[in-house]
Amino acid sequence: MNVIKRILSLIKAGGVFLATLVGVLASTDKPEANDRPQGDGSDLFGEHNFRTGQADSGTDPDGWYEDDM
Repeated sequence: MNVIKRILSLIKAGGVFLATLVGVLASTDKPEANDRPQGDGSDLFGEHNFRTGQADSGTDPDGWYEDDM
């Protein structure tokens, strides 16, 4: 009877391990290409100004840019 309990315990532990592994692999970060902000058009351009929330030339004296962080 103890042997059966140990076998079932190992099967259960293996299932928990596999479920955890699948969860970790499924939650990996997405590529950074989709994280870039888009401008008014469909193309990516300029630097993202965190103050205005839009892309511009990167010369706004009051703007917050990625290099400032």
